[in-house]
Amino acid sequence: MTLEHFDTIFAFVVIITGVSLLVTTLTQMASALLGLRGTNLRWGIKTLLANVDPKLAEHAEAIAEKALHHPLISDSTVSGMKSGLAGRWKLASAIRKEELVRILRLLAKPPADGAAPDSPNTWETALGKSLDNLRAEDTKKLLAAAPEIKKLFPDDPAKADRVMAQIMSSAEKLTGDIDQWFDTIMDRVSQRFAMHTRLWTVLFSIVLAFALQLDAIKLFTALSSDTELRARVVASADALSKKADEILVSSTTGTSAVYVEALKQIIASHTNELKGLPEPAGFTSLSAGKEWLAAQLKTAKISGTNDWQKIYEEQIPQASLRSAAESFNSILQNKLKFQLVPEPYPEPFYRDWVPTQRAFWGILTSVALLSLGAPFWFNMLKTLSNLRPVLANKEQKEAEQQVKNQ
Repeated sequence: MTLEHFDTIFAFVVIITGVSLLVTTLTQMASALLGLRGTNLRWGIKTLLANVDPKLAEHAEAIAEKALHHPLISDSTVSGMKSGLAGRWKLASAIRKEELVRILRLLAKPPADGAAPDSPNTWETALGKSLDNLRAEDTKKLLAAAPEIKKLFPDDPAKADRVMAQIMSSAEKLTGDIDQWFDTIMDRVSQRFAMHTRLWTVLFSIVLAFALQLDAIKLFTALSSDTELRARVVASADALSKKADEILVSSTTGTSAVYVEALKQIIASHTNELKGLPEPAGFTSLSAGKEWLAAQLKTAKISGTNDWQKIYEEQIPQASLRSAAESFNSILQNKLKFQLVPEPYPEPFYRDWVPTQRAFWGILTSVALLSLGAPFWFNMLKTLSNLRPVLANKEQKEAEQQVKNQ
């Protein structure tokens, strides 16, 4: 294979990678807007509760939502809103097994004022009854050991009762079943989230391929025949690779980068009020970001910590979508040295898309390639980037050898 042939394939992969990153960016925006992580986690908790205790099936969704909306669990940034998309944004995007058990116990506690639930069939009542359900064999063992436990605290009966209560909690049937099935259901949650993002990836692949009229066959032909175009696209590979690495890391680690980005935007838009604050870094969650902000405000002797933290919370959803939009714009205008949008745009846009035309099948080929996902094309791009210098050196040595032999 000559370097010219290799560069044709390389340039083609660069363009497909760039468009795949646009698809990934749009998918990130849809995921953030619809709160896909939180809603899939809610489904997982609901499924877990409904199956470990059928008596909770009726209330499982309400309990799951209450647990994931709770301020001690949720990394919500719109806690003051209760409906619409805000309800999705309020859901925690992750929860540990121990956190779930503790928050369920907290939710099952009666109100501080001692008021009884309005209805005996509320989710609070159902959850409390489920937690009160103990495993018979464990209960017998604990009751048999109770006298010995009390002997350990002869002078402090209250402490003995607290120890007994803690030990009895380990005999809860619901807790034991959650402990047994939690990891399994979290695997299902991850698979379900991946499936949803995959569907969005396919949808945006179709939309972009047809909107841009990205004909894979025509594109490959153009790259093989146009030396200047091919060289320009190959030259943009390094910049595109760096942007791809940045976007793909943020998409696999969730929205942790957004917490830093939100603070950067706040500081940039309030330069006078927040003068003296350093560059935000070193945290990956909302709570850690708020702690960092409080510490820096104290060091800089800036008042109104609670107000600034509230502004920070409100900034997160916008920052998430803005970050994705900026990535989209950066790829389209700066990184990919190729005119994706046809100019002039053909009218009517559907004229050459009927199944009898080659362009239609070329665009369908692009859809299939884009549906493979940005990670696939990014790995392909890195592989080809590593091979290109080897092939170039080999071709140069062969050319030098031919000159010597002449």
